[in-house]
Amino acid sequence: EAGRLMRWPSKTWMQHLAIWALWSRFPRDTALTERQASVLIGDWHGFGDAAILRRTMVERGLLSRVPGGNEYRRIETPPPPEARALIRHLHGPARV
Repeated sequence: EAGRLMRWPSKTWMQHLAIWALWSRFPRDTALTERQASVLIGDWHGFGDAAILRRTMVERGLLSRVPGGNEYRRIETPPPPEARALIRHLHGPARV
């Protein structure tokens, strides 16, 4: 209801969809430290594992990470239709 991810889905397709929703909340054109990225992610989920979410976004090509992990950036890429629909539902059309 509040747009928070309450648990890590067991199905891979649901994980990918959830990651797109989190990606949409990252600021554009902004470098974040690992700590800043974890704090943002922490506000958006309720199961206490920001690392798995950060790692998955990097693995899926939605966030870039410099070696050493001291900088993360959102990668601008168009979400697939189902992710776009979820993002619109959570935030409105301006966030896609």
